[in-house]
Amino acid sequence: MAITPMDIRKKTFSTQRHGLSKTEVEEFIGELATEIENLRKERAELTEKAEELIKHLKAYEDTEQLLKDTLVTAQKATNQLRDDAKKEAQLIVEKAKVEAERIKQDATQETRGVAEELRALEARRAALNDEIAGIARTYLAMAERMNQRKPNAEAADSSKRPGDKN
Repeated sequence: MAITPMDIRKKTFSTQRHGLSKTEVEEFIGELATEIENLRKERAELTEKAEELIKHLKAYEDTEQLLKDTLVTAQKATNQLRDDAKKEAQLIVEKAKVEAERIKQDATQETRGVAEELRALEARRAALNDEIAGIARTYLAMAERMNQRKPNAEAADSSKRPGDKN
């Protein structure tokens, strides 16, 4: 059982012959009661301060936990953004590769088409050259025959008599 300052003040002692000085004992008990009362007040104040500090500490711990959680969340979000950016970059690169391959195939196909068209045009030119050469040979041959016939034709014309019908 805790002794209160009031218990000390109300405490009485039995008197004996040649006992202690009653006034000295009462004064000492009064001082002792005052000291215990002061100590109790101080203890109550310290307890109140400790409780207040515990509340502040709890608030700081809660804030610290919130900051930790926020940092973890921010780190996760950063990692997610980084991963998403990498994936998007990879997709862009893949799309670019696919598009480049398509363009390459289109260019190859167009090149083949142009090459085939060029071969066809070269074949057509060769055919036209042959045809023109053939026509030219024909005209040359005709010109040669005409040149050869001319002296014969003049001779034939002179052998004709005026009145002959041809």
